[in-house]
Amino acid sequence: MDASHVAVNDITREGAPVYVRSIRADDKGRLAAFHRRLSAESVYLRFFEFKGELSPSDLRYLTELDFERRVALVATLDVAPDASIVGVARFDVLPDRAGTPRRAELGIVVEDAHQRRGIGTILLKHLLAIAHDRGVAEITAEVLPQNTRMLELVAGSGVPVQRSLEEGVIRLQL
Repeated sequence: MDASHVAVNDITREGAPVYVRSIRADDKGRLAAFHRRLSAESVYLRFFEFKGELSPSDLRYLTELDFERRVALVATLDVAPDASIVGVARFDVLPDRAGTPRRAELGIVVEDAHQRRGIGTILLKHLLAIAHDRGVAEITAEVLPQNTRMLELVAGSGVPVQRSLEEGVIRLQL
């Protein structure tokens, strides 16, 4: 699967269409607008800090990917190229360590107005398929204990998950 050209139609829990595609370099403005629509709580739960705006360097880092070691998908409610982003899922492959399986770190955030519709689950499903194709054997996510939506999302993914608590952060291993 060519992760840089993912384009998939899917359906939310209530039967509404959602479009999942690879993030593109020209998504910078849409990603910045998406970030501004997130509540302070959603930003904090995703980044472990409040970040009111994404800087130009943040936007470059988040949208200009190689799709081998860094992969990101976005969800929109329309297939139009300029449709607003309502969710983002990404993984970054971690540096290889001799004798260990290929690992990656996961991040997912869905716009507050569209949470609990299954968009995060859809993004995770497609991202896990890409990770599998890339030879990633383990995906980790660091989650704050109060981020119950992310904990429920991963628990309901159908993938075996190990949980541990380290320095007040829940570490999930899928």
